[in-house]
Amino acid sequence: MDHEGRIAKVRDGLGDELDGLLVTNLTNVRYLTGFSGTNGQVLVTRDGALFLTDPRYESRAGDIVHGADIVVYPSRLTEVLGDRLQSASVRRLGVEATTMTIAGMEDLDEKLDGVGLIGTKNVVENLRRIKEPAEIDLMRRAADITADAYTWVCDRIVVGATERQVALDLEIHMRQNGADETSFDPIVGSGPLSAHIHHSPSDRAFEKGDFVLMDFGCRVDGYCSDFTRTVVLGAASDEQRESYELVLSAHMAGIDAIRAGATGVDVDEASRAVVRSAGRVEQFGHGL
Repeated sequence: MDHEGRIAKVRDGLGDELDGLLVTNLTNVRYLTGFSGTNGQVLVTRDGALFLTDPRYESRAGDIVHGADIVVYPSRLTEVLGDRLQSASVRRLGVEATTMTIAGMEDLDEKLDGVGLIGTKNVVENLRRIKEPAEIDLMRRAADITADAYTWVCDRIVVGATERQVALDLEIHMRQNGADETSFDPIVGSGPLSAHIHHSPSDRAFEKGDFVLMDFGCRVDGYCSDFTRTVVLGAASDEQRESYELVLSAHMAGIDAIRAGATGVDVDEASRAVVRSAGRVEQFGHGL
């Protein structure tokens, strides 16, 4: 991963408005430095970059942080931040307005004398949009692990098995085959509960003829997969086949519309048009 290059791009993006940027979103912190943990911040200035954390992560940071000098503060960021800003001649400090709380910003404003705080949006996120080859490789690994788990778990979708059992089977199988963790809690919904899109798996036992919805994914070195499949336990009814084929046709139409220069609206409409032509667009109540 080109952590130094990423930090350099953030520095180049400071422009004339900012003297530095304080990155507190932990996903962005990991993107810039490689650090994974519950507490860490990155200060990017015109002259360098600092990774700041508390003593719990001193050893960990020394092993995994790239592209930034490490500063360990006793307990709170504000114990060292003021001096560091002064040393770097930072008078206008950008903060991540979309994730920093009002209370957090007020605390900084109270304790940083002579520093003006400026809310920023998507400075790091805009860099994250374009993936490096190494990032794509990790995403592929996560997707491969997830697809393998789906093939494996289909043999466990039998009458009498429960949603909770299958969700646990999926998580264990992915972890045993290289996943660090799940992207989110696996979703398994059966029968009438398959209509609960963000369903929490229950002890409902599968019955013959059920639709079974599975929505799950895993994380590899911070990069996620997200995989959704619906199957029928036993022979599908005519109504189930009709609904399934309609969704699949809309899905493929959306994929066919994806190309350089297309907008999200274009792709959404390609899928929505298929459902509209079937007279069921009122059931398409979400964005693509």
